[in-house]
Amino acid sequence: MTMTPEAKSLLSKTIRSLRGRLLADFQSAGESTYKFAIRKLKDAKLSDALAARRQRIEAWADEQVRAETGKKHKRSAEDFRRELEKQAAYTLLNRMLILRLMEASGLHGGTIAGQGWNSVTYKTFRQIAPAVIQDDETEGLGFLLQLVFEDLAVDLPGLFGPAGTAELIPVPSATLRAVIEALNDPQLDSCWTDDMTLGWVYQYWNDPEREALDAKINDGGKIEPHEIASKTQMFTERYMVDWLLQNSLGPMWLAICKRHGWTPEAESSGTLAALEQRRVEWREKRDTGEVALTDLMPLHTDLERHWAYYVPQPIPDDAVAHAPASVRDLRILDPAVGSGHFLIVAFDLLVALYREESRHRAGRPLTPTLSPAEPGEREQEIDGTPRQNSNSSRGKSGSPRPGTPGRGAGSEHEI
Repeated sequence: MTMTPEAKSLLSKTIRSLRGRLLADFQSAGESTYKFAIRKLKDAKLSDALAARRQRIEAWADEQVRAETGKKHKRSAEDFRRELEKQAAYTLLNRMLILRLMEASGLHGGTIAGQGWNSVTYKTFRQIAPAVIQDDETEGLGFLLQLVFEDLAVDLPGLFGPAGTAELIPVPSATLRAVIEALNDPQLDSCWTDDMTLGWVYQYWNDPEREALDAKINDGGKIEPHEIASKTQMFTERYMVDWLLQNSLGPMWLAICKRHGWTPEAESSGTLAALEQRRVEWREKRDTGEVALTDLMPLHTDLERHWAYYVPQPIPDDAVAHAPASVRDLRILDPAVGSGHFLIVAFDLLVALYREESRHRAGRPLTPTLSPAEPGEREQEIDGTPRQNSNSSRGKSGSPRPGTPGRGAGSEHEI
């Protein structure tokens, strides 16, 4: 299910609000816990454990400052502590979002991310381990979440595995509660069944930084190297992804069919012809004001959704001659993978084409391959999850799921 426009708008506001709350709370928690305002560690009168953690944070920040040598605009140790707090903030938010998505899709039991202290899982845990909740501001929920995260780290180490020095920033109980309550808003329900949610969350998280950089540029300032990612990372609307994939994979699939003498189901079912006729009718309705310019033409079947943006075009003889022997010979390389929007949509389209080819070949099974190319650290964390959700949800129904990226038989054709 795709998120509604209303849910998407609310998601943007929610993430921006949570960002501000998380950054403020984590800064306050770090300062109150480690007393950075007191410059000399011995004067801070911390426990041995807290003193050791503060030393780790300060050593990490000092190392980052040393790496600034030679740069025109150097950042301070305090700047890097803010970066550490931001890392802790988006790590918590990412983990809670992924868990919320997995719970909604049935890939993880329980409703801890969705209901928190009111979840059956937490109430059962509280009864089994009452000692854990003693002297714990989160009443044991933080401990339970950590157990869940460690379990998920086996399959998703980039997201749920060790977060390094950022783990030393404490998570206030009120902050955790605010995140859970925000993600449990009923108006966001359609977000938790949409594969694109994580990408939009990443963009909405970065929006305030991008807006600040725009203002900086307008005032004559220059973008620093560490600011480039926040300025340039934009995520693609679904219809753009559909258009690009359907007009690259689509013609290639039609060429494969022509090479083997198959009639594509999009043609034999009359779907392509019907879509073209309905586009004409829909444009007329827009021109007469019967429907709004922003309204999308309704689609009724998966086949229609997979070909809705395809532009009818002749398939040249040389395209047929050079067409791969099978869809399994295709390799889709996304050099700017981000959160994997293109790979997620490509996965769905490829699954449909693989099933169709299997029917043309009388049931021969096929295995797809998709390969992201060198995503950044945070993109690696985010990118694997929606694809795993897609893979797992299809695997549960007995449909094909991708294997480990590798070379297939025959020639390879990259898109």
